[in-house]
Amino acid sequence: MPSHAVLDELHAPHIATETLEQAILRHIDEQAVIGLDTLVILLSEYSWSQIFHVVDRLARSGQITLRRHRSEYTLFSTHYAA
Repeated sequence: MPSHAVLDELHAPHIATETLEQAILRHIDEQAVIGLDTLVILLSEYSWSQIFHVVDRLARSGQITLRRHRSEYTLFSTHYAA
């Protein structure tokens, strides 16, 4: 296996996460408020756990607001006046 192939494999998960992060931020910017279940449907090429992992990281870093009401999660743009 060529050495560049190994490097590509090592960096692939990070690249995929960045792409997912950008897609999540785009959907939130477009809609201001979106349910996690809706986001999972819109980003069906990713698993629920992949999406939630990125959503959790975005919320912890202050880039989005994540709220839970009973068993439902809702994502808010930081520009949304709640």
